[in-house]
Amino acid sequence: MELEKKQVEVEWYDNPGIVTNIIIALIAVIIILSQSFAINNNLSTETILRSIINHNSVYLIVLVYFVALKTKIGKKYFDFLNAFLILLYFITGLTSILTLFQSFSLETFIGCLLHIILFLYLFHILFRRSRVWREFHLKKSPFNEIKNDAYFYAIFILAVLLLAIDLIATTTFDGTVLALLDALYIILFARYIYLYGCFLDNKEKKIRPVDSVEEIKEKVDEVKDKLDEVVEDIKDTVEEKGDLKKEKVKKTSKKNSVKKSNIRKNNKKKGDE
Repeated sequence: MELEKKQVEVEWYDNPGIVTNIIIALIAVIIILSQSFAINNNLSTETILRSIINHNSVYLIVLVYFVALKTKIGKKYFDFLNAFLILLYFITGLTSILTLFQSFSLETFIGCLLHIILFLYLFHILFRRSRVWREFHLKKSPFNEIKNDAYFYAIFILAVLLLAIDLIATTTFDGTVLALLDALYIILFARYIYLYGCFLDNKEKKIRPVDSVEEIKEKVDEVKDKLDEVVEDIKDTVEEKGDLKKEKVKKTSKKNSVKKSNIRKNNKKKGDE
């Protein structure tokens, strides 16, 4: 029982339901704290509204996405929700690129790289079961060659680096708390995508144990080569047996002819006597 409890405590991050619930709670905490910090700093109503639109708009939309997944309608239209989420992070990636051109720094560079990888990760995981994936032959995309683990660890490392830069740059307690929560959200969000990718991989392995058509061809060629070798061995053994039979037939025919000649000689001798 103790071992089972330890496994449950360690493997909570492998449960998509728990990860989703934590993301929902975390987004709610980020939105509430960011607005309370803004009010405590005596910011104007216009500044607070601008903060909601700029910083918290992505969080609000993602919150709607994860809450919708808990409903029957959201599960039914899962692919449409995924397309909406991919579009959201496509826009976020574009804005991060524009921000990089406007004010280049290590923080904006890592943030831009993080959002681009996150968009590619979303695109190549969430679209895998959709019609878009089949029609546009996205399986041949070079970014599809990157493994699920590699995407997750890349986002994890970039999120930690961005957190370290934010912690060095920030001078307030509010900024430190929000930076920690933002990094935690990105890591958990990447974990959610990772778990969905693992689900798709396991499902594809059950349906199609071989990864590609090329591997099937290689295995078929190997089987053909083995069959050819077996056929050649059979032919050789048949030919050897045929040769042995011919030799036996020749030997028996010679023996019979010798016997017949001896019988004829004996008969002649008896006739002469």
